[in-house]
Amino acid sequence: MSLLKRFAFWFPVMAVIHYIFELLWNPVKDIVFAFDPLLAKIFGVLNSHGFLYDNEHFKILFSGFLVHFFLWLIYGVIIDYILNVLFRQNRKDD
Repeated sequence: MSLLKRFAFWFPVMAVIHYIFELLWNPVKDIVFAFDPLLAKIFGVLNSHGFLYDNEHFKILFSGFLVHFFLWLIYGVIIDYILNVLFRQNRKDD
């Protein structure tokens, strides 16, 4: 499968685009946490010292971006694996 057809490529790309918007304009504020409750829980546990999220300025810090990026990369790899298994089983049945 081509790299451009993989979720493991596009999910991290979306995370980078979100981070750029977050840095430049901050239009979406905490909408990423609404869409990804696991990320919100991770931030809640790991952000006890303010290393992931700046509560004063409502911005994700770079270390928080890395957590966001790798979590979405893991999501993409899992989805790619599931689709690969499903389509491989369909090819064996034919």
